[in-house]
Amino acid sequence: MQELHFLPAHRLAALVRAREVSAHELLEVHLAQVARHNPRLNAVVTLDEERARARAREADAALARGEVWGPLHGVPMTIKDSFMTAGVRTTSGYPRLKDHVPTRDATVVARLKAAGAILLGKTNLPTLTLDLQTNGPLFGRASNPWDETRTPGGSTGGGAAAVASGMSPLEVGSDLAGSIRVPSHYCGVFGFKPTEHRVPISGHIPPLPGRPRGVRYEGAAGPLARSVEDLKLGLKLLAGPDDEDWDVPPVPVRDVPPRELSSYRFAWTEDFGGIPVSRETRAALEKLATTLEGLGCRVERCAPPGLDYEEMWEVWGRVLGAELGSEMEAMGRFLFSVRFKAMRGDAILNRGVVRGVNSEMSEYIEALSLHDRITGQVEAFLSQWDAWLCPTAVGSAFTHRPSGECLDVDGQEVPYLTGTCGFTAAFNLTGHPVVVMPVARLVNSPLPLGIQVVGRRWLDEELLALCEALTDITGPFQRPPGY
Repeated sequence: MQELHFLPAHRLAALVRAREVSAHELLEVHLAQVARHNPRLNAVVTLDEERARARAREADAALARGEVWGPLHGVPMTIKDSFMTAGVRTTSGYPRLKDHVPTRDATVVARLKAAGAILLGKTNLPTLTLDLQTNGPLFGRASNPWDETRTPGGSTGGGAAAVASGMSPLEVGSDLAGSIRVPSHYCGVFGFKPTEHRVPISGHIPPLPGRPRGVRYEGAAGPLARSVEDLKLGLKLLAGPDDEDWDVPPVPVRDVPPRELSSYRFAWTEDFGGIPVSRETRAALEKLATTLEGLGCRVERCAPPGLDYEEMWEVWGRVLGAELGSEMEAMGRFLFSVRFKAMRGDAILNRGVVRGVNSEMSEYIEALSLHDRITGQVEAFLSQWDAWLCPTAVGSAFTHRPSGECLDVDGQEVPYLTGTCGFTAAFNLTGHPVVVMPVARLVNSPLPLGIQVVGRRWLDEELLALCEALTDITGPFQRPPGY
């Protein structure tokens, strides 16, 4: 029974449907894991035990009557505390929202509940999701289950730590600059950022309750899990329009089975504009590329020709900054600029955000035009490949530190934002779907390592099928020692 908390969500759902385990038993196993490990990890910040137990009893009673609510009937889940949950505190780590209890669910929460999932609790995050570590004045710091002196990343850091430590089989996070992918990489789980506007972001904070929704800056919503199959299930349950987020088109989710691995074409690179990466990161990418080539895949070390990474990073910052700044008064923009430069260090991404916050409408329109050109460059490149393999960050999870402090990469200092989201923010700008897969076992790394697997826009299903085939090489989820 103790091993239930490390089975993937789809397996747990099958056990409940087959009545090999009850929803009540499943919930208690996960609550026990939270009680055992959360005091050290600080991953789950709001538990909804009473309601979860009542819902588990209802799930068991419904099954006894022959009713199945959906593909996740009776499976507990956690939700990042930036998504509204009806009747359950939702703060986005912002002190002014410490007592905020929404009256409705965010769309992604409502859809998982409709599929039969049971809300176990809300997970830790930095204030208003704006950091690549998980730390804030409301809930404090979350830690990495592989090494508690290290960060689980951000902003879905609590969710990644909960999934990696067996406290939750499934998490839904949001991704503004890598906030699903970086924590997945640091904690050794699978994470998926869908094509932009594939999954509704309705009910996410930011924006603050009652404020207008920005055009792009909320990023993408997607699942974190312990298997690619759970990512596929997550897309199937979460995608599609909701009559609220009007940027989400009615694109059906297709069933795409994996092909023979040898039939896939892979581009790969560890070089994004000269950002250094750790020896382990480079070795893992090289080993994966060599293995794929040995299996008969077409593999080439290359990147989009003529792509200016510095321009890409600056444009991402300009678009994000302009949309954040549109909700601020003049003094707010000034104070944000000062604080952001002080806390996030000196990098092109930082300067782009500060420029965007203080930009005029004409400059924002110019940034959007550059966004479209860069997106076209990357999409044209990917039309020749089934996937592009690249790093998630400059190295494995780093030790807890003040936000903005430089990272050390094999003796070389790298600016904070460049080192944490330089590889990921690029695909928030272009909107391409990306899966992060653990690959640490390829180089026997003592800490998790993940690679980004990037696919063409709107071909999320093909990308997930490819990643499912890739697990034959990269292997399944590995549990942290001691859990």
